[in-house]
Amino acid sequence: MLNLKSAIATVAILLSISAHAQTNNVKTLQKQLKLWQPIEIKESNNVVTVVLDANQVTPEIYDAVVSSGICMDVWTKDVPDSYMKTTKELHVLNKHKAFGYVLEQPLATCNEMGKEPDDRAKVMMLSKTPYVWNAKVKINKTPQSRGFFCGYIHIVC
Repeated sequence: MLNLKSAIATVAILLSISAHAQTNNVKTLQKQLKLWQPIEIKESNNVVTVVLDANQVTPEIYDAVVSSGICMDVWTKDVPDSYMKTTKELHVLNKHKAFGYVLEQPLATCNEMGKEPDDRAKVMMLSKTPYVWNAKVKINKTPQSRGFFCGYIHIVC
């Protein structure tokens, strides 16, 4: 009986720590992305979703959000130690949640980008953006016979 109580207590503590880390990510991102006025920031299953108040998320907006918003405080070490540690993907979407970009391993990507000059950092960011998010178009990570292919991004028409 004592082992069961210990196991339940351990699970409760781990869930509490995980929820606290998720809350910290959202709070930190709310501060970092204030300039872009996101209408929603949420975290679920190690995926952070940022919904911007824009009809389109252009490559320039995505670059600015990642470089100047998400990564800047990582480079200046102005984020909590737990920031993005367990985050696998960061989705930057338009206000309709229909189109945007997906950044894989955002903390590791930010750390790698911080070691490079601006032009190489952008290439690093794009190399960690293997696909776009589009609710109406099939998106693949690998090329196929139909559609067009640009780097890792492949859209099947």
